[in-house]
Amino acid sequence: MKEASSSPQRSGQVQSLTRAISLLRILSESPTGATLKQLSAEASLAPSTAHRLLTTLQGERFVRFEPVTNIWKIGVGAFGVGSAFLRTRDVSVTARPHLHRIAEKTGEATSLYIAAEDRAVCMVQVAGQAASDVIAQVGDRLPLHASSAGKAILSHLSAGIIEQLIRDRGLERRTANTRDNRQALLQELKRARQLGYAADHEENTEGVTCVGAALLDETGYPTAAISISGATARIGPKRVQELGAIVRQTAEQIMTEMGGAFKVAE
Repeated sequence: MKEASSSPQRSGQVQSLTRAISLLRILSESPTGATLKQLSAEASLAPSTAHRLLTTLQGERFVRFEPVTNIWKIGVGAFGVGSAFLRTRDVSVTARPHLHRIAEKTGEATSLYIAAEDRAVCMVQVAGQAASDVIAQVGDRLPLHASSAGKAILSHLSAGIIEQLIRDRGLERRTANTRDNRQALLQELKRARQLGYAADHEENTEGVTCVGAALLDETGYPTAAISISGATARIGPKRVQELGAIVRQTAEQIMTEMGGAFKVAE
């Protein structure tokens, strides 16, 4: 009798979860977002039910509401959870030999970072012959706006997600060179997307210059990035361009192996 009485409650909970997932899927396919009326119609839900689910998702930052336009959009929480999918694809296994080749070729440290909300988390670090002075630690969490790997990831995100991250997290000033001005950062991200790599000129750590390129999944979404780091004394403007070409080409090779879709804006 106890099992029978609890079954309707479990059924209702599963139904609510299914409906919430449906709303997330609809929003994920709507770059400009959707109104409550549009969402309830497409999900075949009563507006009151859709609003209740959206409010719950908003509390967990999976969706966000823009009161001026009455538009619902995907939130940064969905970005963080979605990025975790990369771990199931063994990207570190695929990337590691490429990182070793870069380190051997350039003498500089190479790293693999996973996107995690407003941070780039170091998953693999390979030291180069000349790079004992700039070795990162596995598990280090770098701000997206103040690291080459992070900016490479940001450069492939939608304007809406970037703006949300800036509003939620701000632009922490790590060094005197950190891009803490919104407009300057957006211009740099535009250039990074065009080049296929981003640079960090002592923006996270004084005396260290880095270049990074995003790793995109089969949909073109940035789930990770690889980077090359070295002492600024060794990496001038010309060297940045050389390393940028190397990291971009390596990212393309990794994504080809993993079935990704590395693309650079025209």
